[in-house]
Amino acid sequence: MKLKYIFAVAAIALGVFSSDAQTGLPQTTIGGNKYYYYETQSGESIYDIAARLGVTKDDIIKNNPDAADGIVPGMRLYFPVDGKAAPAPVTSPSNKIHVVEQGETLYGLAKRYGVTVEELIAANPGSDNGIKIGQKLNIPEAKSASPGISANQQVQDAFSRNNTMLVSVPQGGDPVYHKLADGENIFTLAKQYNSSIEGIITANPGIRPEEYSTGATIKVLPNTALPFIYERTAYRNYKHEAQRGETYASIAAANGITEEALKAANPDLKKVKKGKTIVVPKPYVERVTGEMATIPVDELRSYYEPRLNDLYDNLVRRKLENEVNIAMILPFQLHKSAPPKQAYLYTDFYKGFLLALDSTTTVSDKQINLKVYDTQHNLNVTDSILSLPELKSMNIIIAPSEPQQLARMNAYGKANGVPVLNCFTTKNEDYLDNPYVYQVNTPTNELMHRVMTWFDEKFEGYNVIYLEATDAGDKEMFEHMRRHINGKKYSTSSIKVSGDLTYDNISNQMNPGSKYVFIPSSGDKNLLKKYIKALKQVKDERFDCDLSLIAYPEYVLYLKDYQTDLQDVDTYMFSRFFNAKGFRTRDLESAYKTNFGGEPLQAVPNMAIYGFDVGMYLLKSLGVDGIIDDETPLYKGIQTSFDWERGDNWRGYTNQAIEIVHFSTDHQITVYVK
Repeated sequence: MKLKYIFAVAAIALGVFSSDAQTGLPQTTIGGNKYYYYETQSGESIYDIAARLGVTKDDIIKNNPDAADGIVPGMRLYFPVDGKAAPAPVTSPSNKIHVVEQGETLYGLAKRYGVTVEELIAANPGSDNGIKIGQKLNIPEAKSASPGISANQQVQDAFSRNNTMLVSVPQGGDPVYHKLADGENIFTLAKQYNSSIEGIITANPGIRPEEYSTGATIKVLPNTALPFIYERTAYRNYKHEAQRGETYASIAAANGITEEALKAANPDLKKVKKGKTIVVPKPYVERVTGEMATIPVDELRSYYEPRLNDLYDNLVRRKLENEVNIAMILPFQLHKSAPPKQAYLYTDFYKGFLLALDSTTTVSDKQINLKVYDTQHNLNVTDSILSLPELKSMNIIIAPSEPQQLARMNAYGKANGVPVLNCFTTKNEDYLDNPYVYQVNTPTNELMHRVMTWFDEKFEGYNVIYLEATDAGDKEMFEHMRRHINGKKYSTSSIKVSGDLTYDNISNQMNPGSKYVFIPSSGDKNLLKKYIKALKQVKDERFDCDLSLIAYPEYVLYLKDYQTDLQDVDTYMFSRFFNAKGFRTRDLESAYKTNFGGEPLQAVPNMAIYGFDVGMYLLKSLGVDGIIDDETPLYKGIQTSFDWERGDNWRGYTNQAIEIVHFSTDHQITVYVK
């Protein structure tokens, strides 16, 4: 494995776009203006092209709006020679003729000449089915007060022309969540909401193209379609002078067309005769610029359907080939002589990550490029880092827990198609509507869903006894459990805990020969102190009953004082992470001491081990499979495990791996990853 460490401490130099960036490209003239042009190659992305030409993604899209929907091989991209934007729309005298040139669209021409798309189509019947290079268009006289037709109106007009029902298209581009009815599919959705096929796929990365079927709910951003280039079969008519003995069948066979098509092109000639001129329609592939408002659904399907799976793979499941680029953007605060503890914890995470990279020399033959940036806990510095062009080439960004910095990075990931790994907080909910967010710490509602699925399997037939503190406390997880248990109709009872419980307080609630699981109302240490002694006595003396205890993630903080007690009462603790402190931990601590000196900082979770787990996981997923998604196998780390799942089609990923830690009465600790 080839490895690079690059530590960049927010000394930012921003590139400046130059009008000479395209020097060396061929030129052409369109509408009297000179343009450089570049023909895209197979496998190139908009970021590859931007880097190659020394321009930005925005420069490409500004001059080539169809590029916003994706780059396809053979697409021609234009850049004004003078470095200026395309000419502003102008009004034209009546009866003006325009000859269509490559890259032009009805929408663009309407804007140029100050007319509406509807007026342009009315002046050129049949142009709503697409325009071709070299075609002559009549340009109607511009109406001084006539604004360009809105995207919303274009959609409704398109449906009117196709004799279908008018649809209500939401204004303002707010997302719509559309449940597919019989006969609806990705193509009808694109037409109905004036959204691009690529845009729908990108907004719903959790559903493959073949799964757009009745009942599926799809997120759509209305009125976001731009003109796009596509291919269709067209026909050119050639004249052929019939020879002696020729028939429709022989002429058709010689030209690779059907006899029916040949006859249809010559409706007034029932039989071929020598010397007669026969019109021969020969098919060819035509590249045209289309608009969602005007392209027929059948034509849209004909072009896109064979390409949908490749589009999905290119837009969503982009596998890495030769290298992995990772950015770690955290507030190390190296500019301070005495950084706060949180900064030291981030540094320990970084050290653990480096140990992972160093220890996986046989895992991957890809080159691993790690770039590390210090945000200095400053939003201005964060924004400066995110403005670096190199960030767009990252395969994943590791973001901090600080709310504003995290929000900035999540928004950057969504805008630029860069995955963002949220390792440090459960309080951010951007994953709900951002498909590029990877939420490592399982959100509480999803954590509890997993816990209760396990609970039902483990404690079927048990009676549940709640140990309810009378004082206030964080009872969110407890309420999740109680709602689930009450809904499942377990036999339940409660013991109020205001002071230390006694043997009788608990034993009097239990019947001989029954099984019981005890659930405290919070993970508060004071509550644990009040019930644990009595519960141990009950476990020792009520041998006629089976008894277990459910413990919260906070209990990992109390193991120094209460581990033996928890084992004595047969405890099951659930958590997002757990370090059993076995040989893997000891090996890592030894490597840490050898490389950095001293011991990792004492914290829960241990940040050096956490960094190691994250690094190992990224190396074994991106470094081997080239992708991270819900098909990536479960990875069991020393302290944290990873198993991704996307909920709705448009959501980000959440880590579904939870640790169930069994402190058994034989004083063993067993960790189950669910």
